[in-house]
Amino acid sequence: MGHHPGHHTMSRPSSLDVRCGRVPSALLFAAAALVAASAPTRSALAQSGNESMFVSVLDSAGAPVPRLTTTDFIVEEDGAEREILDVRPARAPMQVAVLVDTSASLTHATSDLRRGLETLVGRLSEGNELALVTFGGTPRILVESTARLDRLRDGINQVFPASNSAAYLLDALVETARGFERRESARPVIIAITGDGLDYSNRDAKQVLDALKDSRAAAHMIVLGGGQTPAFNADPTTFFGVSDGRERDMVLDQGPLASGGQRHDVMLSARLDTTLDEIAAVILSQYEVVYSRPTSLIPPEAITVRMRREDLSARGT
Repeated sequence: MGHHPGHHTMSRPSSLDVRCGRVPSALLFAAAALVAASAPTRSALAQSGNESMFVSVLDSAGAPVPRLTTTDFIVEEDGAEREILDVRPARAPMQVAVLVDTSASLTHATSDLRRGLETLVGRLSEGNELALVTFGGTPRILVESTARLDRLRDGINQVFPASNSAAYLLDALVETARGFERRESARPVIIAITGDGLDYSNRDAKQVLDALKDSRAAAHMIVLGGGQTPAFNADPTTFFGVSDGRERDMVLDQGPLASGGQRHDVMLSARLDTTLDEIAAVILSQYEVVYSRPTSLIPPEAITVRMRREDLSARGT
């Protein structure tokens, strides 16, 4: 399932100013548009002097765990345990960016990809905002942020992986995370579906991980195998972007772990529908954990959430 057993640690957001690359300024709104004007800010999710976090709790089989209370969680800041004031089902609206690989690596999976996206938007659209962004070639907004199923379904029908396109996953992740940060999104979520091919983005892994950290977005990554590698990969020197795979692999491994998301490796495209349904179930079953923080302290370097039961694992955002 790709989740770290037992606990999850988050570092304080970095102040690194992520540079602009070749992605056009139009993409800058990809996540900026994900937030409705009425969405609450993060600071509004808890009372003054208290902090709030969204936590996914899974059992040993990777299934969400219901009916947990304050006695089940442990929250620590820089090693100091904090008093947990309230645990309740998360009800704050989500701002979800669905990033879809339309490069050559997914041309074999077009119908399964669309079916999986239909399942995902059907589960998440009620009460939440979703946007659809493709990154086969220059990242492009296919559907602006909306809760309307008809618009999302129209966009899904326009998903066409192309045999002559390269993937720009890292660029799409940075631009989406930047938009979330600028809009101070209350509950940002990124769900990225990518193939096995190389990535030709201008960004490196550190820039992506810093952008995710600053945005506080939970990043879920699905890697779908069985595709083809574009013929132009034989001469990667003709592209400016990263092409050795190491930066991409680092993001796919560390992005979900550090942000409170999950990584799923799917070998058969027919399983994509089930995988996206499982991700939706995890997101929809999150808890909001409110705890006390002494007001005299400077912001902590690390926040850790874990469970008192050893058979449960937690990931917080």
